[in-house]
Amino acid sequence: MTRIEYDASGKPANVPGLEAIAGKRPEFAHGPRIWAETLAPALHARESERRESFRKVWRKTAVAALIPWLLLLVFGVMKPFLFGAWTIVLVFGTPISIILISGMDWLRVYAMKSATKELILGAACQCFGFTYETLAPDVSRVTDYRSLIAAAKAHQARYGTPGAKTGKRKRKRGGQTRITTPFGSASFGSSNATGPESPTPAYDVLEDASLLPGHDSRHFEDLIKGERAGAAFSLVEAKLETSGDIGGTVFQGLLFHVQYPGVFHGRTLMARSRWWKRGKAAKELQKVRLVSSELDRAFTVYSTDQVEARALLTPDRMERLIALERHFSGGKLRGIFEEGHMTIALEAPNQFEAGSIFKPLADPERFATALVELGLVCDMIDGFLTRDWAQDRL
Repeated sequence: MTRIEYDASGKPANVPGLEAIAGKRPEFAHGPRIWAETLAPALHARESERRESFRKVWRKTAVAALIPWLLLLVFGVMKPFLFGAWTIVLVFGTPISIILISGMDWLRVYAMKSATKELILGAACQCFGFTYETLAPDVSRVTDYRSLIAAAKAHQARYGTPGAKTGKRKRKRGGQTRITTPFGSASFGSSNATGPESPTPAYDVLEDASLLPGHDSRHFEDLIKGERAGAAFSLVEAKLETSGDIGGTVFQGLLFHVQYPGVFHGRTLMARSRWWKRGKAAKELQKVRLVSSELDRAFTVYSTDQVEARALLTPDRMERLIALERHFSGGKLRGIFEEGHMTIALEAPNQFEAGSIFKPLADPERFATALVELGLVCDMIDGFLTRDWAQDRL
């Protein structure tokens, strides 16, 4: 069993070495060679640029933070009343000064972080035969605010158009369009939130089933696609937010969508107990009693087919989901099994980050963490689609 522990902030700790995990599964076997021949040289080449960028950005940020103080001192001598408003001047002037003077430099740091993440996670996904997209705006060529606007427009054109924001927090479920995708059947048009269209059907399926909290805006990153155990799957990280005086993040976590090899006869919804209650969208469903009394207390399950639900959510399969939840320090696990897809949501802190840009880039723990996290995703899919994982998996 290969696991990574996470600290209180959600950062990986006690990461095993590449040599230590090389024999744990076939996909890890080439990890040490890929790191030594490809990733390590590429990251070493970027390290001097990283250090110089941080020296420059911190220097400019310090200067920018001092400017409002100096202006307040100079003009305060001529206009003493300004000293009485020093709080307003500094609170609003400091961030504006930092944005104007060092904003472009911080943007380049962000671009370096995104490029490093894409390099490491792209290599890790290739070990499994998957593809990876950051879904982040490409700001590598941004040199001024005009090019920044152009980059934002290009990102918007590529990843979707905004939704129709209504200004109300209550979710409206208008006309649904049900289509068949390479990942299964999904309902679209259920959300009134602003933001790009979901890169996978998972968001729309979960939204339609009332398994996501009400929100006004959505954001997606880290899209992973591929085939596992003969089934197409997609994984994306989502962040959902509300606006207003009590606004904030209402969901941050992972959305999974797996094309099941067969078509389900019924519709089954499951969620952690004490979080989800059957709503109007599930009024035709009946409560399912799981075989394990412990799991029955931990999860709430409703289905239109009692027999199918029990056969699907066996104790060993539910343990795969719990292991996934535990590994990613997540919670409020929920999902839906319907027609030809298995769609799951897991609340968790930022994942697939490939390490901090504030630390040296050529650290093999970055690559090892990505491999182990992808391996756990595969174990979950294998647990539902095959029996191969039973011998030496989680």
